[in-house]
This record gives sequence, C-alpha cells and structure tokens, in this order.
Amino acid sequence: MRRICLIFVFLLPVLGCMHSKNIDEYAYVLNVGVERGTTMPYLFTALVSVPGGTEDTKVENKVVTAEARSFSEAYETLNAAYPSRLSFARASLLAIGEDLLRDGAQTDFFDFAFGKPDLWPNLRTVAVKPPIRDVFEGWISEADPSLRKIKTAAGDLMDESGMTADTGYSTYLEAIGDKRFDAMLAYAGVNEYGLSPDLLGGETYPYVGGSLLVESTLKTSIAGSAVFDGERMVGILDGRHTMEVLMVTGAFRKGEMHFTLPDGGTLRAALYRMRAPKIRLSNGGATVRLYLEADLLEPSALPMERDALKAFMTEQLETELGAVLTALQKAGSDVMGFGRHRAAQFRSVTDWEACDWKSEYRSLPVTFSVTLMLSHDTKKE
Repeated sequence: MRRICLIFVFLLPVLGCMHSKNIDEYAYVLNVGVERGTTMPYLFTALVSVPGGTEDTKVENKVVTAEARSFSEAYETLNAAYPSRLSFARASLLAIGEDLLRDGAQTDFFDFAFGKPDLWPNLRTVAVKPPIRDVFEGWISEADPSLRKIKTAAGDLMDESGMTADTGYSTYLEAIGDKRFDAMLAYAGVNEYGLSPDLLGGETYPYVGGSLLVESTLKTSIAGSAVFDGERMVGILDGRHTMEVLMVTGAFRKGEMHFTLPDGGTLRAALYRMRAPKIRLSNGGATVRLYLEADLLEPSALPMERDALKAFMTEQLETELGAVLTALQKAGSDVMGFGRHRAAQFRSVTDWEACDWKSEYRSLPVTFSVTLMLSHDTKKE
C-alpha cells in the first residue's frame, strides 16, 4: 500500500504539467464589444493583448472580430482563427453598440449558461457608437501599450470629474429588469466622429465626439452617458448633465462646472459634494435637496458681490437640474431613481407591481433645492 501511495505522489507533478500551458500561448482579451452584424445577428469585437516573450518585446495589442449568433459561438470562432488561446481573465470592459441598445436587444447575445466566456459580473459596461472596431483601435497607443488607463477609465472619470457613469454588467442587468430605477451607462466614441446629440439639445458642450479640443495619442474618449427606459436606450446626456444626474443619485464626488454670467462671460468653479442628497416624495410631488461646496478657480475676478454670486450660482444649478429632469421625464428615463423612493411607500411588492410608476413619473413635479457653500473667502484677497 505504501509503495502505491509513493508512486501516486510522484506522478502528481507530471499529471499537472500535462494540462498546463505556457503563458506565451495565451492572448488576453481586455475589451469585449458587441453590435449588430451583417450576415449574423451579432458582430463581436475583442481588443486582445499579446504579452512579449522577452523583456525587450513590447506588448502587442490587436483588434479581432467575428460574426456569430451568440457569445460562445464567437468565442470558439475566434479561438480557432487566432494563433494564441484567448483568455478573458483580464477582461475589464464590455462595449455594447448603440444600434442594439436603441432597439432594446442587448441581453440575448450572452449565453453564460454554457460557461464561455468566463467574464466577471462587475465587468464595466459602456454604450458605444459603432463601429466598435474603430473605438477599440482608438484606444491603442504606443505611449501606453498595456492599456492601463482603459482598465479604470470609467471609474476614475466618475470619481474625478463626474462626467460619466460607472456601471457594472450585473448592475446594468438589474436596472433594465427593475422599474424602481433605470440604467445609465458611460458613453464612448471616436473623437473625430459626430455622436448622438444631448437629450436637452441646444448648444451644450458634449465633451466628446469632435468637440473635445485636445490632441492625444488616444483617438477615443469616454464621457457623458447613455440613459435608458427599461431595456431601451432613449438618449445621451453630455458630461455636464451627467454630472447633475450623479449629484441627485449620490454618486457625484467632485467636478468642474462652468457658469454662464449675465454678461455672457464664464465663471469656472470646482464643485464638491458636502453630504449625501436628500429626496422626499409626498403629496404627489418630490423634493431634492443637494449640499455642495464651490471653489472658484479664478477668484481674483469675481463678477459680483459674494452673496449675490452664491445666489446666482445656486439658481443656475437648480434651473439646470429641473431642465435635465424634464428631458428625462419626456424620454421616460428614471436614471435619477425616484422610483426607489416611490416603491418604499408601498406595504407590499404586489401593491408596488400594480402601480403604473412610469406614467406617474412622467408628470411628477420635482423641486430642487441646492445648498451651496463658497469655500473661497474673497476677503482674504
């Protein structure tokens, strides 16, 4: 018996090596994209990183595509055609084409029941204006061949500027199946392409899509957001309007905002959240209280007396918040999450399910009240 056990222990390392793969045999999928196909229902796109075999060999990034009827079918097709075995262990971003999202057909392509690919549920999810190949290629830069920035772009942008949303795939799926709130995804596009207009129209600055007046090694930007009514994407909000939505949901931390002065000039201010927002629904209406701190970025050229300036900035914020909500109500998108507070007023799930919340939401009167503290003391100038 002892002799048999010794033989078994001796064979364990050998058996393990039989199923192991050298790291050079893998190509790592960093971004995954899906949009409408031409000959098949879906066109799948993958941004693949191939590690160098030696320290002198740079990481090589490539974009590969396959048309298929499901994700697992595309996975097998790409594996058969690509020289290295594809691994999704480092996948960090899921991009879904605006063409699919507008039709509400954005959940059929994943077939996780078959076990492929092995994607984690909090994979960052963004809405993209096709072609996704151009968007992914716009992220490839010789300055950062490992694409470190892309792995955290949406989350960092939301925390540092408030100009976009940061949503995981599981949260996205929850939102499109739950009438208490609607989904909101980061929006990505190639800078030189014209993207869909902001829901509010007018001359608002989109922050992306040709109006981002910078030169960079990256040709693709993430900014603004796509908003939903249930399963359907119903519009785009630019960076500023996204910031204002995040103020209401409590996800806003800080960001820069430009205020238009009576003489047409611009006042720049860094805004910070002082405390969590308070939302109350009663008597057929809602009240939203926001608590913000403003630090003037050009304090030496104040256009008016301090108290008057504070009142002016507060009024402009409250007016814009109301305009954003009106546009969202018209589109049927409750990304501010008033449904969560309405649902809490029901004693049972059955009663809540019987409520026609979306119809009620479209005509819900909401009052925004902003408490603004100017952190810069002009008397010290």
